[in-house]
Amino acid sequence: MPIARRYRQVVARPRRPTLTALILEKIAEAGETFLDSFFPKKYPEARLWRKILGLDPSYEFRRATFSTIISRLRAQGLVERHVKSNRHLWRLTAAGRTAASTSPVPRPSADGRRRLVCFDIAERERAKRQWLRGELIALGYRPLQKSVWIGEAPLPAELIEDLDALDLRPAVHILRVEAEGTLHQA
Repeated sequence: MPIARRYRQVVARPRRPTLTALILEKIAEAGETFLDSFFPKKYPEARLWRKILGLDPSYEFRRATFSTIISRLRAQGLVERHVKSNRHLWRLTAAGRTAASTSPVPRPSADGRRRLVCFDIAERERAKRQWLRGELIALGYRPLQKSVWIGEAPLPAELIEDLDALDLRPAVHILRVEAEGTLHQA
């Protein structure tokens, strides 16, 4: 089977949550939320909400992207807006609760062992690099650098198979971290 066909098959699998699914899930967890609760991330209330909702504090999503997704969810009838104290409050509709409860967001649980995933994927294979970053985000990993990620969830066998199918295994290295770095002790 040609690599192009295998690549489409691997990437087409809907295993990782989209930003839309993640927003829907987080609004479902919070019950009701203000859009301003997430922006800017340096504000104390945004840091608190990100922590409560289990979002990576360093994750950057732009306000315009977030607003566009909320507008689409509203057009689909999944969220509704209420005004409270001159601020927009968002919550799920009945259809939104159904969609949030049925949307699969499979995430392996953390086992307490830190892992580093380092990769060096050529620029001409940018789509594969983006795919790998998306998979790592879905697994709860966070970037230390653009090509070095850390997390505590085991990497599923399907991901390793996908790396083989995409001929990326030589460009990806997975390491287990046994001890904290010395800079964190200071």
